[in-house]
Amino acid sequence: MIWQPLNLTEVCPTYTPITACSSFGYVYLNLLVQLYGGSRDERPHRDYREPEDIRDEYDFIVVGAGSAGCVVANRLSDNPSWKVLLLEAGPEQPDVTLVPGLSTALIGSNIDWAYTTEPNEKSCVARPGGRCPWPRGKVMGGSSSINSMAYIRGNRADYDGWAALGNEGWSYKDVLPFFKKSERNVNIEALNSVYHGVTGEQYVSRYPYIDKPSLMLTDAFNERGLPLTDFNGAQQLGTMQAQAFSLSGERVSTNTAFIQPIRYKRKNLTVKPNSEVLKILIDENKRAYGIIYNENGNILTAFAKKEVIVSAGSINSPKLLMLSGIGPRDHLEKIGIPVVQDLAVGENLHDHVSFDGIIVALSNKTATTVSEEEVLEAVQDYAAMKIKRGPLSGNGPVNSIAFIKTDPDLIAPDVQFQVNYIPNWREFLEDPITGASVSIFPTGFYDAVLPKTMNLVPKSRGALLLNESNPNGPPILYANYFSDESDLIPLLKSVRFLLSLEDTEAFRSNGAYFVREPLPACRDHVWGTDDYYICLARSYTSTSYHPVGTCKMGPAWDEKAVLDNQLRVYGVCGLRVIDASIMPFVNRGNTNAPALMIGERGVDFVMKYWREHNEPYCSY
Repeated sequence: MIWQPLNLTEVCPTYTPITACSSFGYVYLNLLVQLYGGSRDERPHRDYREPEDIRDEYDFIVVGAGSAGCVVANRLSDNPSWKVLLLEAGPEQPDVTLVPGLSTALIGSNIDWAYTTEPNEKSCVARPGGRCPWPRGKVMGGSSSINSMAYIRGNRADYDGWAALGNEGWSYKDVLPFFKKSERNVNIEALNSVYHGVTGEQYVSRYPYIDKPSLMLTDAFNERGLPLTDFNGAQQLGTMQAQAFSLSGERVSTNTAFIQPIRYKRKNLTVKPNSEVLKILIDENKRAYGIIYNENGNILTAFAKKEVIVSAGSINSPKLLMLSGIGPRDHLEKIGIPVVQDLAVGENLHDHVSFDGIIVALSNKTATTVSEEEVLEAVQDYAAMKIKRGPLSGNGPVNSIAFIKTDPDLIAPDVQFQVNYIPNWREFLEDPITGASVSIFPTGFYDAVLPKTMNLVPKSRGALLLNESNPNGPPILYANYFSDESDLIPLLKSVRFLLSLEDTEAFRSNGAYFVREPLPACRDHVWGTDDYYICLARSYTSTSYHPVGTCKMGPAWDEKAVLDNQLRVYGVCGLRVIDASIMPFVNRGNTNAPALMIGERGVDFVMKYWREHNEPYCSY
């Protein structure tokens, strides 16, 4: 078995009312392991033999088989004269990741790096140690294999903003073709659209199963004046059931889309899971020429004739650069790492901040709850289906999304509403921290929803540092949520809009209402007041899993820039970073679609360069 679920013994307190921590939770997870713990990727691998002439020298080495890395490796290996090595620290993609309705069961499992943030006393206060969890995919496909699959690109103002900072080639007009290149959108409205692609590798579609509460939410947002819209089209402002990285009721990760179809067919592509890169090799001329990596306990070396491309994500890309001597001089010298290049690696860390605690209870006629026996039956039925249908082929209310402006004069939306599910809101109300950390049951069965207001334009900035006592271990993550207290303002304004949904016909006809009982950490505040919601935001802070910015792209005069506009590391030859860590500021929306685009845009720079040159460019 490849997949190992969250260890309930470690995360469940001695007493909690949360059903996931009961004996049924153990039975349920054991069933998931038996049905979905293996991997489709293992099956062809058993009979595959690497060609005998495979050596440890390649044209390109790609570090990280995640949202961007899989795209990069696919495009580079399309040239049969280039040998490409793709390494992934995690295992093959287990079958449990394919089931949309099991997306939350992946958090905290062995395919999650399971990072946590450092306390700052302004956020995450009610969580253990004042730390928020930061899931990241440690598996083929990276976070595209464990996320909630919403396909949202952001706003054109984001990319025009990147270009305005001096990053030529990154305006909306520049990047739209690269969004479209990957996309294979199967919904009818995408046909003949100037905004969508229909021939790419990455399938995009709506789920075959969308339940009644999800439609209720979209109807309510619509009643409150938000138009039905294609978030990735002409207008982002509005509401809709968002499309997903899925096809026919299954997740389509970047591993599924870009690597599986070519992995055992292109002889010039070598893919190594369970291989964590420990260091980039850089010579005395500051040229990256290879890597050292740990493959299943064996320390190995591989060499790159052209480039090393780091696509390990917003946490592991800066970590690897610093381990290799590229980063803030003071920090590296303190740890004892020889400095190759003094750059602001790890700075500019930021994320879309949100919080838990606003609960919408559903009436018995609208709730989708079922018995424990029916949950187990649904899990088994989905596994037996050739054509995937039913609650597990969707993702509950998660794709019920809306974008608003909290000020009409803003150039673009500043708040996104995303919705989580609550299997039993009375349990959750008593122990919301455990309820959030053991959200293991299918997302299609619930009696309440948890609409979350997400600040799309956070001003707070944090930093990532190596752990001084164990540099190779988990890095130190200073999320620094609400260090700039103005980040609370859009959240408070959007809460008022959210509460007005209770007056819509959609809510009234379905018997939906806001639970007006305060959560435990905020019982000293009156429900419905600004003080109460500020308490919720500070106590039950939550991430949208969108950390970015730690290897910032920017012009040479930008002291915080790590990369130039073609994603080349300043001061080092033959080394690029291509993933969401390059973002100068986060896009207005989910970050997986932009990560794919960054993969396409970045590798296009690589391919164009090497068609015309024989030596790596040095961005001095």
